[in-house]
Amino acid sequence: MTFLDTGIMVGAVLQAHPEHKACLSALVDFERPFTNAHALAETFATLTGFYKVPTEAASELTLGLRDSIEVEALSLADYETSIGEARSRGVMGGGIYDSLHATFARRKKAVRIITRNPSHFQHVAPDIEILTP
Repeated sequence: MTFLDTGIMVGAVLQAHPEHKACLSALVDFERPFTNAHALAETFATLTGFYKVPTEAASELTLGLRDSIEVEALSLADYETSIGEARSRGVMGGGIYDSLHATFARRKKAVRIITRNPSHFQHVAPDIEILTP
């Protein structure tokens, strides 16, 4: 199973993205790709904030991902685990969000995380293979 990080989903849905083809292939080339609902919110935020995609289009692009990737909500236990492990993993500030992704991926028994930001996952997911497109 393969967890897809926010940057992969942004690149996959945004045709003008410089890594569009590589990110899109992550949706297709890996069996049973999945993510969590928080990553969908991050995708929408990135599309509308950084890339200035109009809200309506960003909504359609983000929600359209549900057709090609399994999406599940984070559980309270995911938050408790991530926050509880923050000190031992050296997590501070916004790093908690990548820690949440890693905790979720671990719970779902991911064998790999595909991300455009591998350094964000090295200390929170040393037990999972980290790949970039």
